[in-house]
Amino acid sequence: MTFKTDGSTHTHGVKNEHEVIAILNERGIFNEQVTHLGGTKNKADAIAGSKKISIKHKKGINNGSFDWVNTSKVEALTNRDQFQEFLSTVAALRFTDDAASQVEPMREIFANLCRAGLNSIESDDLTAWLKDQLINANDDMAMVITDTLTDKMYICEHDAIESVRLLNSGYTAELVKGKGATSRKVVLRKGDHTVDTGLRLRLTSNNGITAFLGLSKANKNSQIVLKLQQDSVGRVLKTAEGVQVLDI
Repeated sequence: MTFKTDGSTHTHGVKNEHEVIAILNERGIFNEQVTHLGGTKNKADAIAGSKKISIKHKKGINNGSFDWVNTSKVEALTNRDQFQEFLSTVAALRFTDDAASQVEPMREIFANLCRAGLNSIESDDLTAWLKDQLINANDDMAMVITDTLTDKMYICEHDAIESVRLLNSGYTAELVKGKGATSRKVVLRKGDHTVDTGLRLRLTSNNGITAFLGLSKANKNSQIVLKLQQDSVGRVLKTAEGVQVLDI
């Protein structure tokens, strides 16, 4: 993909997708008009003709992370049945007088189940899942990352990032155990060469134990989710090929 970079209008505080789209169109970054895509089912946030565009915001590219994948389809990598007794227990406890006293015990049980689930994931299965969820699901996608701290916009093709290039060149994925029960670092390995591209896999809940037990005022319930998280956003941009950097 060849990006146009003409135009020099300066805009402060770009914080939402519509503002980004306005800048992309004003600068003529893509060959066709960029329009917004609504709904949670779309991987892309916008589209220019047939070109899909993912828009992300960071307050400093060296701060925080973002999710590539956030799904309740945990059976793609681990056995959902192992959570069945836990789910039955919290369902029976919901809205009862005993619920509050069981938050910490249920939290510990859930953490142990997540640990076991992550430990059960095989390299071949993880590699195949990453190729499907990280590569195939973002095929022909352009990434636009705005840094609201420095008023910079970074644009590149999704398949230009290091993780995708390595997986496409025969690297396999492995999980590295750490202290956390519900997350593991993902490294990519080929022979004796191991690369940490900042990927992290989480097996956790989306709204926490209190929501499972009916104690959360903010959320009615909770569910088990798999998340593929991207740490080290600055490194992603540094190692990606063909990144365009614009002042906004």
